[in-house]
Amino acid sequence: IISKHHSSLDTFNNFIEKFEKDKVVDKIIDIFTKEYKDVYKKGFTLGKNKIKKVCDFLKKYYLSKSDSEKSIYIYTYEKLMYSLLVACDFYGTSEFMNGTRINSFGEINDISEFYDIYKNTDVNKWIRKYEKNQYGNNKDLTNEKNINILRNEMFLDAERELIKNNRENICYLEAPTGSGKSNVAFNLSFKLFEEDKSLKKIYYVYPFNTLVEQNLRTLNETFGENKDVFQKIAIINSIYPIKTDEKYKDKNSENEKDYSYEYYGKALLNRQFLNYPIILTTHVSLFNTMFNSSKEDAFGFHQLANSVIVLDEIQSYKNTIWAEIISFLKGFAKILNIKVIIMSATLPELNVLSVNENETCTLIKNREKYFNNALFKERVEVNYELINSENQFEDLYEHVLFNSKKKKKILIEFIKKQSAYEFFKRLKDEELDIEVELMTGDDNSIERNRIISRISSKEANENGIILVSTQVIEAGVDIDMDIGYKDISKLDSDEQFMGRINRSCKRNGEVIFFNLDRVDKIYKNDFRVNKKLSLLDEEMKEILKNRNFHKYYEEVLRLIKEANESLNDNNLETFFKEDVWMLNFKAIENRMKLIEDNNFTMSVYLARELEYADGNNLVKLNGEEIWEEYKSLLKNTKMDFAEKEVKLSEVKSQMNYFIYEINKNVDLPYNDKVGELYYIENGEKYFENGKLDKEKFKNEVGMFIGL
Repeated sequence: IISKHHSSLDTFNNFIEKFEKDKVVDKIIDIFTKEYKDVYKKGFTLGKNKIKKVCDFLKKYYLSKSDSEKSIYIYTYEKLMYSLLVACDFYGTSEFMNGTRINSFGEINDISEFYDIYKNTDVNKWIRKYEKNQYGNNKDLTNEKNINILRNEMFLDAERELIKNNRENICYLEAPTGSGKSNVAFNLSFKLFEEDKSLKKIYYVYPFNTLVEQNLRTLNETFGENKDVFQKIAIINSIYPIKTDEKYKDKNSENEKDYSYEYYGKALLNRQFLNYPIILTTHVSLFNTMFNSSKEDAFGFHQLANSVIVLDEIQSYKNTIWAEIISFLKGFAKILNIKVIIMSATLPELNVLSVNENETCTLIKNREKYFNNALFKERVEVNYELINSENQFEDLYEHVLFNSKKKKKILIEFIKKQSAYEFFKRLKDEELDIEVELMTGDDNSIERNRIISRISSKEANENGIILVSTQVIEAGVDIDMDIGYKDISKLDSDEQFMGRINRSCKRNGEVIFFNLDRVDKIYKNDFRVNKKLSLLDEEMKEILKNRNFHKYYEEVLRLIKEANESLNDNNLETFFKEDVWMLNFKAIENRMKLIEDNNFTMSVYLARELEYADGNNLVKLNGEEIWEEYKSLLKNTKMDFAEKEVKLSEVKSQMNYFIYEINKNVDLPYNDKVGELYYIENGEKYFENGKLDKEKFKNEVGMFIGL
């Protein structure tokens, strides 16, 4: 650990082997012989034999006795010590060089600061009133028509089980779409602090940035009026800039932008070391902290200790490493005193994949109480009349045209982006009496928020609207539609899509499934991509109808276990007993990647002018000016490092509105380039009505990719 505090972690075995090389040993002995008197007060001797004995001992009693479960504890210890050392090093250096002292590490010292505000919300008051007057009567809720009663019951059931099992580190929350899981999770995370005074921090972890944005809005509604409390909530992802604190501005400065070093220095250190009481982040950011081998990614690892981590939509994580994920989570939770809440409407029983025996608890003991209620089970009527059509595209088009006359809100999801674009263009050419929108991974958050606003508008509710989309709509987009069309894919993805239809349970909803594009081309190396596990199979249709996803996941988990036991590089036992036990950090990092590196794509920056509403203010963004500011910051060698990093994060946040992924094109006609980012001026010419004109861009520049 000490030897690596200025570099990345590699492998423990390499470290041991270096001691067996005479020249290295001679150098070590020489350094200690000459320098020890400045460090140690007592006599000190070191020879080759002593070093050899230590190495032999390690090989005989440690390296030869690997254990899957204990390997996780050793990895946790090593990563924790490394994180603490580099943190101390950075804090000490920052204070010595610039006088920046960090006195707070973003700990929650009194949960009532958050919990009292939360308890005072109208929703929580209503739940507590229900708890006092009606909860616990064991009444039959099968035919309950008031969805808020079911939400109250689930909220209180989960809370009761959490208190009853407060010694367990891993808890599962399985609840139907629309049942208020996020609100339940907020309450449970605060309640855990009341039950365990050693807890210091909360992480809310989501698979998509759209979910991060959505839940930040929810927290803003709850805590936004108390600026001091809301200031303690931070977003850590690739989009949001480094969080700054106004109180560290230099009040004596005439130029309001000329802030003190403390302002920038503390902002950077807080971001690097996750010094925030409540953090909203993505699973990619969390996994970088947990598993990446670089010093920068390890900075915040020690901040996971004594924390609550809420993992949302766990089924969306790469399922080839579900076994590794649950095994590491159990190990981290045990050693670091972490409380983990894993939640989803489609929740796999991950315990069966784990290499460790630690107990877990289920927060909803009687899932049928909710999943079998008509408000959730029959919220959406499923229609399979298009699934075996011989001409999928044309029959789907005619079906949508028929329903478009009903002035309903219609959602159509394709699993291939090109199909979505073609269908959208076809509908636009039809010149229908209903508004038509398109949402794909090409859209930035400004465009995405505009579309969501249109869907929620009075005009859309009265006159209807059609939204053509890709998988970006499945989770993290808070919309409520009347009719849905979906190209079948993974069963849990199909269920996630159904959660966008009749979300409020106030009317009748319908989902029509079709079968247009090949799933295996989109979802590679996924055990769920299997005809027998899709809606082409009658048994899967029954599982979807009854929301009996446990039966579905039994087969998925069986396939994963089978792969984990295979005699190849995927073998789970080999991974833990060799790579993890031997502290092969690069191998662990590669194995635990949630998103594989893509060597076939490139990033382009399309400069144009954008504007969006921020409350009552109209914000204008000039892509060309932002690009020039980015280049100017990069070239500035006189600016303090911390100030430069904070300002770069702010500019990069704006740059995200203009960056798109395309297939790699060596002949790309670009105007400027920074690193691997290609700048194209006059980007507006590739857009029509705010949407990318894919054909024009493809013909002039290159092919677009993504969802």
